[in-house]
Amino acid sequence: MATARSNPSAHLTAVISQVALPAAAPAAVFLVLFHGAVAAAAAAALCLALVVWPRPDVAQLILLGLVPAMAAAGAGGTALPAMVFGAVVLFLFRAALNGIRLRVDVFLILLLVSTVTVSCLLPQETFPTERPWKACALLLTGLGLLTCAILVPPDPRRIAQVVTASGAGVAVYLLARGAYTSGRLTGLGLNPNYVGAGLALFVVAGVGLVRFSRSWWWLVPAAVCAYALVETRSRGAFVMAAAGLACVLLVGRPLRHKVLIACALLASVALLPGSLDSLEGSLTGSRTATELTANTEVRKQAALLAVRVALDHPLRGIGYAMFPDYARASASLGIYINTHNDYLRLAAEAGLVTLAALVVLLWLGLARRYTGYHIILQSLCVAYAVGLLFANALADLFISTPFWVSLGCLLARSAYRKPAASLPSPRERRNAE
Repeated sequence: MATARSNPSAHLTAVISQVALPAAAPAAVFLVLFHGAVAAAAAAALCLALVVWPRPDVAQLILLGLVPAMAAAGAGGTALPAMVFGAVVLFLFRAALNGIRLRVDVFLILLLVSTVTVSCLLPQETFPTERPWKACALLLTGLGLLTCAILVPPDPRRIAQVVTASGAGVAVYLLARGAYTSGRLTGLGLNPNYVGAGLALFVVAGVGLVRFSRSWWWLVPAAVCAYALVETRSRGAFVMAAAGLACVLLVGRPLRHKVLIACALLASVALLPGSLDSLEGSLTGSRTATELTANTEVRKQAALLAVRVALDHPLRGIGYAMFPDYARASASLGIYINTHNDYLRLAAEAGLVTLAALVVLLWLGLARRYTGYHIILQSLCVAYAVGLLFANALADLFISTPFWVSLGCLLARSAYRKPAASLPSPRERRNAE
C-alpha cells in the first residue's frame, strides 16, 4: 500500500482496473445481445482496456490482430475506428502518467497533428458539402498509434507473426465471401486497390518470417495472401509487394547473393513460356487496354492538379480531405476524384510542411541498417511507402495499422542505438601511455 501511495500512477492504474473489471462484464453482455457487429468491437475494446495497463506492448499486438477481424465484421462501419481510437487514447493516457520525453520523432508527429488539424478546421477552400471530418480523425488516430509504438515498442518478431496470421485469416475470408467486380476481388467495404494494398503487406510479412525464423510453415499463410492478392488485379498492390519482397529478401545479404537472386528472378520471367502473358493477365484481369489507359490518364491529371494546388497553397494547403471537391469544381478536371497519391494529398490539402514532416519521419525510420526481424518491419514500411504513390492509404486503418506500429518500432530502435565512440584526446593518450 505504501508503494501505491508513493507512486500516483500505479495507484490510479489500480483504481481504474478495479472499477473496470465489474463494469466490463454487464456492458459487454448487453452490447453483444443487442448491437451485433458493433458489440464485438465494443467488447474487444473493453478487453483491450483491461490488458493495456500492465503490458502496453502486448495490447498493441492484440490491437494489431483485432484490426483485420473488425474490418471483416463491420466492413465500412464505425466499429474499427472506434476501437482503435479508444485503444490509442488509453495508450497515450498511460504514457502521460509515466511522462513523455520530447524527441525528434515525437516532435515531428506533433507537427503533423497540428498542421493536419489546422488544415481541417480552417480550410482555405470551402464547398457546399458535408465536411470530411472522418478522414482527418482516422489520420490523427494513426499518428497516435505511431506515438504509442515509439514510446512502448512491441517485439518485432511478434509484430510480423500477428500481421501474417491475421492477414491469412483475412485472405481466407475474402476468397470465401468476397465479391468480384470486373473480375477483381473486393471486400471489407474497400475497392480492389485498397484490398490489394493490405494483402501486399501480409505477403511481405509472411515471406520475411520464412527467411528469418527459418520455418517453412510460414509459406502457407504467405501463399494464401499472395493468391488473394493476385485476385485483386491491382497494379499498385503488385508494385507494393515487389518493393517489400525485394527489401526483405535482399537486405543484409552479400552483394553476390543479391545479384544471383535478381538474376534468378529475371531469368524465371524471361525463360518460362508464356510467363510474360500470364503476368500481364494477372495484373489487368478483364480490363481492356483502353480502360487501363483512361484510368491512368485520369490519375495523371489528378496528380498534376494536386501539384498546382500545392504550389498555390504551400503553407496550409486547401484543407485536409478537400481535394475531391476541388477537383470536381476545377475546369481542368471536373470530376470527383482523390489524388491517388498520399504524398500529393498531404502537400495539396495540408501544405508542404506537412509533407516534409512525413518524409523526414520515414527517413528517420527507414534509412538505417537493421538486423533480424527489424528488417521485416523495415520491408513492411518500404512497401507501404511505395503504396502511398498509388493510393490514399494513410486514412485507412485496415492498411495503415501495421505500418504505424512497424514504423514506431523502427524509430524506437534507432533512437536507442549507442553513439559512435569518439577518438581519445591527446591528454588521454598521454595518460594511457
